[in-house]
Amino acid sequence: MHACASGVLLAWLIGVVFSDRTILTQLCSWVPGFLIIPIAVIGMWAAGNRSMKIVWACVAVLAPAWWLFVDQPLRPFDNEATGLSLVQWTMSHDKTDREMHADVLMELDADITILTHGYGVRGSPSLLEWLGPDIQPYKYGHFTILTRLPVRQVRSVATSNDISLKMVEIDTISQLGQPLRILAVDFPSGLFRSRMELARQARQWLMDRGGGDIDIALGDFNMAGNSAAINMLLPGMRDAWSLAGVGWGPTFPRSLPMYHIDHVLVADWINVSRASTIDPGIGRHRLQLVYLEGR
Repeated sequence: MHACASGVLLAWLIGVVFSDRTILTQLCSWVPGFLIIPIAVIGMWAAGNRSMKIVWACVAVLAPAWWLFVDQPLRPFDNEATGLSLVQWTMSHDKTDREMHADVLMELDADITILTHGYGVRGSPSLLEWLGPDIQPYKYGHFTILTRLPVRQVRSVATSNDISLKMVEIDTISQLGQPLRILAVDFPSGLFRSRMELARQARQWLMDRGGGDIDIALGDFNMAGNSAAINMLLPGMRDAWSLAGVGWGPTFPRSLPMYHIDHVLVADWINVSRASTIDPGIGRHRLQLVYLEGR
């Protein structure tokens, strides 16, 4: 029993240190810190001497503290929401109740909304009325773009190997001082799919076909917040949540979120005044609402 508890603790530590650099460390990186609490209790119960019991007691306190305050920090302090508003929502679930989804989006009333999928919802009469008579949703591949701002272009970077990368350029000069070039991403969720290999493939596509700088990258990465694969794919970009997050940050699963796998990454010229995750009351993922300003 003590050996099993030690093995789980070692796996968690490997995941913390090495992230998703290899398949093995990737699997370890999905071990959530709160799981170490019952593991530590088992370790204390199975420990053969007082010193080991004290060690396990320290583990029971430090591991979840790291998870709550470093890896997935709970931030009780609110930030003022100023600037251009952006919603990202991974809608990988049944979308037959179009009006419920539309109500969520209309209530948020963001300047830019980008949905992964969004089939059916984008044709909801109430949503079309909310956009206005002269505005239509942009539908491209896996993504739906809802905005009243002028869209300069929507084009594909790649759709292959269960990876979808689309580039959207929106005229935000009056709000941010320059246009936004947004990379919408959708990566597969298979537990044994190497995130590093997927990121290398996507990185090569971006270098070959990207066509310029990326200001925002968003979507369902299926990679954790400390992902080495994300850092390799989009070096220098920063997670909006890490900059100005409020509340509880994980996005999946919606009802009991433990993993921050949906991301909004920003270039260094963008200031994030506020970022939050919101339970829409439907679906498998929480959505993200981010407020952006130019520096």
